[in-house]
Amino acid sequence: MSYVRSGALAAWAQAWLVGRLSLDEVLDATTGDDAPHQVVGLAGFDEPVTLREALVAWRRTGAAPRLVLPAPGDVRGLPGPAPLRAAALDAGEAVVAPGLALVPEVTVHTPSSAPPTVVWTAFVAEALPHDHLDLREAQYDLTTTIRESASALATAGVGGSSADVATLLSGARRAGDQVNVPPDHPSSAVALLSQAERLQAVLDLVAEDPVGGAVHQHGMAVRAEALRPLATAVRRARQAAYNALPA
Repeated sequence: MSYVRSGALAAWAQAWLVGRLSLDEVLDATTGDDAPHQVVGLAGFDEPVTLREALVAWRRTGAAPRLVLPAPGDVRGLPGPAPLRAAALDAGEAVVAPGLALVPEVTVHTPSSAPPTVVWTAFVAEALPHDHLDLREAQYDLTTTIRESASALATAGVGGSSADVATLLSGARRAGDQVNVPPDHPSSAVALLSQAERLQAVLDLVAEDPVGGAVHQHGMAVRAEALRPLATAVRRARQAAYNALPA
């Protein structure tokens, strides 16, 4: 998972719904360099519509949308019905609110220079399940898990060489330099998100090289097991940071 468009949409939409931003600012920030986003399946419309219509629908419901980053075995915060859960799990992300949820499908036109196209599928969402996710707790969990995962990799001797790590970190260093959140987003949330984005970039690179320092099947399994808690902590940190609200 790279750039989380659902996170940007949730953060900017929340700011707009409480009057901190204009609707056009939300649309510009969420779309970025993509082609104009479209929404399919929105109640009251038989044809695809612009993202503006979905934002207006959220305003009518009076409910603030939230980012959810579900994973197999961990669907905290993800409401029903079943088709919404399945789509969100497949995408790894969703923006949810009681009554309306959106799940993105991103198409990157490689090697064409055409901008990515993003189509959001709308679902009538059930009430959101409780999911306590405190910003400070997410930061603590991430810090603790980084230390524990690094220790587990070092003990097992399957972390790869220091040269490998340096290469990964060099490639991921800029991942958190710019995060797509409103200008008045809490500074602690921005800092946490920047850290989580860098770590996610490293995890993405590691996923491309599942062997790393593990030279046998058992070592690969140990390495994957050591990194699994880190992936969860990063995912939860991203979710907490995008959903944070100004004091």
